[in-house]
Amino acid sequence: MPPSQRIARPDVAAYAAGSLGTGVFSTVPTVLLLYFCTEVLGVASAWAAALIVVPKIWSIAWDPFVGAWSDRTATPLGRRRPFLIAGLVGVALAFVAVFSPPPLAPSGLILWIGVSYFALATVYSLFAVPYAAIPAQIAGSSEERARLVSWRMVVVMIGVLAGAGLAPMLVEAAGGGRRGYAVMSLVVAAACSVAMCGPILVMRGRDGLRAADAPRAPSLPRQLAQALKSARFRRLIAAYIAQLTGMGALTAAAPYIVTKALGRGEGDIGVAMIAMTGATILAVPVWAGAGRRWGEDRALAAAAVIFAAVAGCLGLAAHASASWTAVLLLFALAGLPFAGLQVLPYTLVAHLVHAEAGGDGAEGVFTGVWTATEKLGLALGPSVTGLALAALSNDARALTLFAAVGPGVLALASLPFLALAGASSKVQTS
Repeated sequence: MPPSQRIARPDVAAYAAGSLGTGVFSTVPTVLLLYFCTEVLGVASAWAAALIVVPKIWSIAWDPFVGAWSDRTATPLGRRRPFLIAGLVGVALAFVAVFSPPPLAPSGLILWIGVSYFALATVYSLFAVPYAAIPAQIAGSSEERARLVSWRMVVVMIGVLAGAGLAPMLVEAAGGGRRGYAVMSLVVAAACSVAMCGPILVMRGRDGLRAADAPRAPSLPRQLAQALKSARFRRLIAAYIAQLTGMGALTAAAPYIVTKALGRGEGDIGVAMIAMTGATILAVPVWAGAGRRWGEDRALAAAAVIFAAVAGCLGLAAHASASWTAVLLLFALAGLPFAGLQVLPYTLVAHLVHAEAGGDGAEGVFTGVWTATEKLGLALGPSVTGLALAALSNDARALTLFAAVGPGVLALASLPFLALAGASSKVQTS
């Protein structure tokens, strides 16, 4: 590739820095919101599950709209940057609101969490959808798209590490309870806001097609039809939902496994998540290399199978009251396939979006459908765990058996869709 076609390393780093925010702001609610609602606020588990899933269902409609909106936007700042700026500010404020409810009656708490989390999901899309569209927009080759996505996913995993590992530690260090969660939300929002400025700076001079220079955009229904007419895209969506639901179910069950089934403190939730996400960070480049060598479809299927096996072992070990060291080792082992389930789908979809939408300036609507899929899967996981907890009468020991079976079954359910996607005609990647 000629050097002129390469994106400079500082720009790659600045773009990837935005994923610290997206990783944290998506992970903390996935890991802690169900636990915060049921154990700190005293909300019934079925209600808590509903509060988590409803905003994500809304995202199914909202994210594609945001993507199409950003495709059509013409401002002095360009197409994507107005959304990135609005999303950055809004998500920080809404995140603090979710974890800092005022003293209210139970019905008031349900309303507060429902409204504030709905707002968080809404403004998060304003940043996340245009942000995820950037590789397909600014990278002209498959190598550069893979490079941007790989580094972004490394930083996402650092964000996941901070959200799943350090956030519970911040809660405990601040004294736990409502105050602990409020302090955690302020610290997290401030740190992530700084990191999320990176992609805003990168898009200066790269914010693409202005409306004055562009052909008249088709209607949103036509844009959605264009995105969904691809059989490969639809099959990747189905596989990704199944995988994310399985991953989300396991991570949402982790606080109950650690504190209720194993009798550890809340800070050990963070230790377990650090073990998992630390291994994930190390494994991201390995899975990216495996995808380039053997094909992303095959590598992704292998990651799903390995995740199912390790999740089963983890749940059974917790049910048998295995030693804390053994359980931590299994959390770390679960992080290895977790990396593949993160980086490989995004690499696949970046290639597909560039091939099918890049020439039309419609990256946003494709990416909006994809991020809606991601949010739905991330919400379904904790909701499935919440419903299982309600059905098991809040019995954490029984929940370990659910953790041994449920996440793995969901991950394996993605394999037929991946096989069908692989059987589709190969996407042109450059």
